[in-house]
Amino acid sequence: MKTTSFSMFSMLSLGLALAGCASQAPPAPTNTVKLVTTNGGVDELLAYHRTVKRLSQAELARELQALNARQGGAMLAIEKAMVLGLTHDSADLARAQVQLGNVLGAGDEEAQPLKPLAELLVSNYAEMRRLADNADKAGQQAKDSQRRLDQLSDKLEALKNIERTLPGQPK
Repeated sequence: MKTTSFSMFSMLSLGLALAGCASQAPPAPTNTVKLVTTNGGVDELLAYHRTVKRLSQAELARELQALNARQGGAMLAIEKAMVLGLTHDSADLARAQVQLGNVLGAGDEEAQPLKPLAELLVSNYAEMRRLADNADKAGQQAKDSQRRLDQLSDKLEALKNIERTLPGQPK
């Protein structure tokens, strides 16, 4: 009788355990988005860049004047570099790289978390300068080619005029 009650007890326990497992539904997936934040002002600088990239060239010039009037450290230097980088002028890109070089060379605590962003901007601005130089060279080559084409066209017209004035040629 003991074995029968033990087997009934074990079957009952097993049944309850299975029923308990079946009643537990898996947790529902959540639709939460984790907001990744950075330290050291990088978020503020990225937000600043989103703001200034919408400005016209005249507004960028005014913004640069306002930044030049302020005193500050690495954050201000990167803001200046961002504005200078948006003018797309080769000289301004060089000035932006100098500003970023100051941040990369700074040893203060404010500059440390900003150095990766400064390195990224330096490489971007170097690439932009390289592309601008290539575009200038291509533009100059196109002007030279057009000038040579015009000269050759003038020479051809002059030769045609000479040919027309030769005696014995049908007119």
